Amino acid sequence: MRNVLVRSVLLFVLSPGLGVAQSGFGGIHLLEGYSVVRVSTIDAAICTIGGKSGFKIYFEAGPNEGSWADPGELGRYSWFRQRKIHGLEVRYALVRPGLKTQWELHRSRGLPPGNILLVTFLLGGNKSDHTANFCAKIASLDELADALLMIATFDPSKESF
Repeated sequence: MRNVLVRSVLLFVLSPGLGVAQSGFGGIHLLEGYSVVRVSTIDAAICTIGGKSGFKIYFEAGPNEGSWADPGELGRYSWFRQRKIHGLEVRYALVRPGLKTQWELHRSRGLPPGNILLVTFLLGGNKSDHTANFCAKIASLDELADALLMIATFDPSKESF
């Protein structure tokens, strides 16, 4: 199952026109059926990607956001990975099922605590709080795949954050 998900992400990233509905913020490629809503703030960029069955991916970026996917919180995650994308360190974490954290969304679609995907792009280096963060309450492997497919196309060089 994990290999199928990894292959799907790679296929999507390597074939940028495949299944793409539109381009969103930061050059992100949205899957068909998804759209972006932007909110204006003084010190941060805030967006919500909305899609099927009420599934949402929340995004915030700015000089003082900090790392939502935190390597100091490994005990809270089912898994944690750190990889380079577009020359930047990117952290991925999935909050363990049943664990309520500060990332528990107020609109969690009636789902139990946990299963929250956190992805952090370190825009200012490993020791900086200048980051771009994604957060999504995951109900299924399909939602996890959709979130990872879209987030993997995010390129902060396409926009100022």
